[in-house]
Amino acid sequence: MPDDLLIPQHIREIRGSFFTPKIWADKSKEYLADVFGSDCHGSDWQNEYYIWDCAAGTGNLLAGLANPSTVWASDIEQRNVETMQSLIGLDKHLNLLPSHIFQFDFLNDSFDKLPEELRKIIDDKEKRKKLIVYINPPYAEATNARTVSGTGKNRIKVSKQHAIHNEYKTVLGKAANELYSLFMIRIADTCKGAYLAVFSTMKYINSSNFARFRAAFSARFLKGFVCPSNTFDNVQGRFPIGFLIWQLSYNDCDFKFPKSVKLDVFNADGKRAPIEKEFHNSSKSINNWIKEYTIYKNDIIGFMGNYAPDFQNAHQPYIMINKGFHHINYFAFNKENIIEGCIYFAVRLCIEHTWLNNQDQFLYPNDGYKDDAAFQNNCLVFTLFHGKNYISRSDGINHWIPFTEEEAGAKEQFESGFMRKYLKDKPLSPEARAVLSAGRELWKYYHAKIRNGNTANDCGRRANASFYDIRQFFQGRRESGAGNCRMNATSADETYNTLIGSVRDAQKALAAKIAPKAYEYGFLL
Repeated sequence: MPDDLLIPQHIREIRGSFFTPKIWADKSKEYLADVFGSDCHGSDWQNEYYIWDCAAGTGNLLAGLANPSTVWASDIEQRNVETMQSLIGLDKHLNLLPSHIFQFDFLNDSFDKLPEELRKIIDDKEKRKKLIVYINPPYAEATNARTVSGTGKNRIKVSKQHAIHNEYKTVLGKAANELYSLFMIRIADTCKGAYLAVFSTMKYINSSNFARFRAAFSARFLKGFVCPSNTFDNVQGRFPIGFLIWQLSYNDCDFKFPKSVKLDVFNADGKRAPIEKEFHNSSKSINNWIKEYTIYKNDIIGFMGNYAPDFQNAHQPYIMINKGFHHINYFAFNKENIIEGCIYFAVRLCIEHTWLNNQDQFLYPNDGYKDDAAFQNNCLVFTLFHGKNYISRSDGINHWIPFTEEEAGAKEQFESGFMRKYLKDKPLSPEARAVLSAGRELWKYYHAKIRNGNTANDCGRRANASFYDIRQFFQGRRESGAGNCRMNATSADETYNTLIGSVRDAQKALAAKIAPKAYEYGFLL
């Protein structure tokens, strides 16, 4: 759609412009027809309801509507207004009245600027009950991944430049940083009793940052679907974009935000998946839970970085001997809380990240895990052999070696026997034992290598190598740009490649053992 691309890229990022693909615009109309249908006389819903797209862009969402007298389209950009007017009457384009297309800055302008006919509908309680605000609003937010990692800054113009942000920032809290939440809350507040049919990310349903939004957004869910974000123009990342139809409360107490919503799932090709996806509303996250076990003592054996508790950050948790410098919470491991820390680490990393689960939240669990020793030990072993365990003897004493010197084939005494003593006599599942067995063979091969090599100047450090150190020893590192150095994916040593492959295969089986328990114990819903 070349007309969409008239807007410079940096302006589109600030305004969060995402243009609706025809496949999803058409699909959304099917859902509107299903919800609003026909009356007893057989009249089409488009003749019975008024429609306003207040973030219309160049009109992609409105293409194909049949009754121009009941549809209004507004946009912040005058050039988009002119483009829509130029498309009226063209084949498969817009069937609108020129006077129903107008420039309007929804997050700043007063409703006094609306066309008189539309304003009368909004001001009339009974007519407003027949209004459908049908939008694909901007999704831009003030923060991004670089902000929380300490390498970027908030995009201050995204939300705070708008009058509506100032009006609702106290009500919305952190949700006010996202443009689409500002659209939704103003619509709910100024168009009470109407309907909202909206494309958006799913964070307003389940993110802890949207708890205050959910308390303020009084509406009843009617129907909806989700589809992959990468089918939309100008979208970074892979996550679900939902189209949800809401009936807005006339009085704020009419409806309470639902505990969950169940949506149909469509793949990128427009075909419906054989599953439904349920998104849950929960206020207490796994990060609330792990904070209860954070104990800073002198016997700290490592730190874990705890990122935002959703799947889009699921790959972020990592473990190191020393605390990092990112702007996140850190969990300190010691002998009293190592199980809880490993459970946190394992449940966040044992399930594959997909576009559909991208915004699922990891939650505060029930107490079932406390009596499940096998699950606890599975999580511990999984953590020991995961690639995000960056424990390294280069940073300090390595307390994470799960083997005796004899088992590992080491000729020097290890500096710490903490982990092998901790694991001693613990009941282990066949899957956990398989990981330890594969790991033991890797350690033995490593120690045979350093015995035969010239390592006299680094004997203690290499003898106390961690899983990370062993991988680095065989795989080496390479420059990856901007002064960064990344571990190579494979090694020239084929025996090592076979051994590490066995560890990874066993880890996958162990992950499959842990995953159902993550749901059973409420870490995920």
